[in-house]
Amino acid sequence: MASWIASDHQLVKFDNQIAGHDRLLQLSTTDLLIIKPCTRTELDFYETAQQYPEFTPWIPQCFGSLRSSTNAEKQLLNNEKANEGVVPISAVERPRDTQGRALDEHLCLENLLHGFTRPCIMDIKLGDRLYDDEADEAKRKKMQDNAKGTTIESLAARISGMKVYDTVDKTWSAYPKAFGRSRSQDTILDAFLAYFFPTSAYAKAPEENRTTTPDEEIQAESSSSSRKKVTGTKMRWIIESIIEDIVSMVEFLEAYPALELIGASLLIVYEGDSEAANQVWKKLIEEDNREAQDGAQDEEGNEEEEEEEEEPKLYDVRLIDFAHSRWDVDRIAQDAGLLKGFQNVLRLLNECLDRQRSEKL
Repeated sequence: MASWIASDHQLVKFDNQIAGHDRLLQLSTTDLLIIKPCTRTELDFYETAQQYPEFTPWIPQCFGSLRSSTNAEKQLLNNEKANEGVVPISAVERPRDTQGRALDEHLCLENLLHGFTRPCIMDIKLGDRLYDDEADEAKRKKMQDNAKGTTIESLAARISGMKVYDTVDKTWSAYPKAFGRSRSQDTILDAFLAYFFPTSAYAKAPEENRTTTPDEEIQAESSSSSRKKVTGTKMRWIIESIIEDIVSMVEFLEAYPALELIGASLLIVYEGDSEAANQVWKKLIEEDNREAQDGAQDEEGNEEEEEEEEEPKLYDVRLIDFAHSRWDVDRIAQDAGLLKGFQNVLRLLNECLDRQRSEKL
């Protein structure tokens, strides 16, 4: 994996982080990448993952790593005047992991939100084991106490955060970690429904752990823009596609017990802007029609052409956060708590489809 010295890359804060302790950054010149502080364990995880091509589609693409600047390099940078709101990576306070250790490495990862106009985001912590073997007794007790009374105990899954766009009211709603911690196995479905159907009564219900703000990008002259919600047909396709992808993840996990996920999350993203969703939907239909007309004999040529163009996205779902995860070839069975978490997420997604059908969401 390539590694660079982070001496002259100027970074800005990544504004769409909804969970986690890491302070994510991105390059000031592009939103294609995010820069994530990482442990050596996480760096090793991404390097080993390249040996499993069936798995890499389910994690962010990794483009290498950056290391913190030396003192001499920092001195050179300190002599340069930084642009307002832009900071060199060496000037950022050294982040630390959950055990207080300084994180000198940074991963350059694919920004999963790139390509979306108004991404709706949900971060779900998976599994009922939230610490690795290296955690001391105090850390283990802290993590166990944090999980008490939450859906980690009952479902082996917990919402870590959500950010949702209401395309009718033109507002953003942010749901912090406290929201997910306050859900029970009886109320977590309503949270999923609020996420996938932000114009519904589920998203409008009184909630102290929610902050709603107007969309600052909506200008006065565009006030006549569409205030229609993303159609039910599109939302159903999005949820069904997410289910299919998660099923594929579970199949890999069951086939490869060497993959030990501890404290990892499932990140779900879908397009919350109705006009953007309509454009992507139209393009997807056009691509399907073109492939059908071209026929099997031109399949290889079409694949080559598609790789050169950015594929439109209505949704994305990936596994993220591998600070405590690893590959252990000696493991012979997958963690039951992890699989339980996946199965409960799948059940909740299917229940969302049932509610959409019965309540015409």
